[in-house]
Amino acid sequence: MEFEKDPLCVVITFLDQGKPYDPLQKEDPDVTLAVEDRPIGGLGVFIVKKTMDDISYERRDGQNILTIKKNI
Repeated sequence: MEFEKDPLCVVITFLDQGKPYDPLQKEDPDVTLAVEDRPIGGLGVFIVKKTMDDISYERRDGQNILTIKKNI
């Protein structure tokens, strides 16, 4: 976890050596549907995309690198 001063924000970077997977390419779920009519999964990525101030993904050196930033 990192902190930046200007603007004050928290930066979290997730790294893994799994299969290439860019969660930002996943289509957002249709939240207008009733809960029982929605498929399971996808809400975590959706919530992160909607609540963070910046989010980025890259594949480098055999790693998935997801970085999220929230201004505080």
